[in-house]
Amino acid sequence: MTRRDLLAAGTLLVTAAPAFAQSRLPGMPSSSRELWQWVRTQGVFDTRLTFLDVATAGPTLRAAMAAEYRAREAQSFGVANTALDRWATETSRLASRFADFMGCGVDELAFTRGTGEALSIVAAGLNLASGDEIVTTTREHPAALSPWLMLARRHGVVVKQVALPAPLETPEQALELLGDAMSERTRVLAFSHLGYADGALLPVKQICDLARSRNVISVVDGAQALGMLDFQLRDLGCDFYAASFHKWMNGSHGTGMLHVSRPNLERLWPIEPRGIDIAPVPTPTIAAGQHGVPAALHKLGNIVPLAWPALRGAEVAVDFQQQILRSRIEARVRELAIYTRMRLQAIPGVELLTPARPGLWAGILSFRVPGRSAADMAAHLAHGFRVYVRELHWAERTDGALRISLHIFNSHDDIEKLIQGLQQVLR
Repeated sequence: MTRRDLLAAGTLLVTAAPAFAQSRLPGMPSSSRELWQWVRTQGVFDTRLTFLDVATAGPTLRAAMAAEYRAREAQSFGVANTALDRWATETSRLASRFADFMGCGVDELAFTRGTGEALSIVAAGLNLASGDEIVTTTREHPAALSPWLMLARRHGVVVKQVALPAPLETPEQALELLGDAMSERTRVLAFSHLGYADGALLPVKQICDLARSRNVISVVDGAQALGMLDFQLRDLGCDFYAASFHKWMNGSHGTGMLHVSRPNLERLWPIEPRGIDIAPVPTPTIAAGQHGVPAALHKLGNIVPLAWPALRGAEVAVDFQQQILRSRIEARVRELAIYTRMRLQAIPGVELLTPARPGLWAGILSFRVPGRSAADMAAHLAHGFRVYVRELHWAERTDGALRISLHIFNSHDDIEKLIQGLQQVLR
């Protein structure tokens, strides 16, 4: 990626960033400089450290923690409340709030404990038989790949992993490789919205359209996209979309979601039914506390009565994103990524594995230094400079790779600390 490309991408980000929302969080500044300094104080993390690994887990917002505590207190205080239908009311309210945020129907949303659980619900719930093919990639997270590999062992399905190049050069390259891998036996196409390893931002809508044209189910791992990118699920055209609220959303840990496009809800068997009737999903259940619950939660299992405090914390994270504006969050993340890429490119020996083409990258940057152990470099950065990045095993690279994930609580000073540490480590 040339300096001209980087500057052009940055110009697009600045011009695309809209004005602030009219309403504000308490104490939220109006100017950009003060805003990002204020954001840095909103999460619970050790500011003495340079934390560049939100792709693993993000710091939880203080307000989310407070909301979760108050909800737990209220839940305990009201334990004698026998009005079980209150959970149906609160479930519908939460489902409506999250569905509006993510751009899907209220009947298409189920709450989970994370992305991995959501993907497991899909894998275990589909009717797949021996010889059916699941096409995926070699860049998938173990938690996303494992449910399909388990089906291969249990039921004889075939898992075909497509080797995507790193760095990916064009969106057409991904489409062609995935399209070539599909056959008449392919039933599922499973891939990541944003790659956890190389940070490649795939053309989700085009891939899902390709899958639909071949009567193949599309399953998208959105763990690294929700909370960082500005998108609406209805615009992606996927059959299933899984995500968590404790990474880029900075919500309570142990919370997530599964989006099931309405036509696909009928084809998915529940693996943890809670009072579901034998009748079709739209028929109300007679189970206490479940009457009137939105369709996906009704069929797949409503965990709101168990996970309500944590989901209340995640709801605060939704409000945080809406107040700052998702488009502004994405623009800030990309701005930091542009600056980081420019600084990394100036260090001799650094080989970037994240795509350089604008539109194929976002807030995750991965790189390697040939002949240098990524594990050793990560350890030296952490112990010697208090800079925390993620070391990744890389199938094509015996020395591994390093991953940097940047979010709105990071700063240009954080990036400079990383660069200074790397320069010392590589001497």
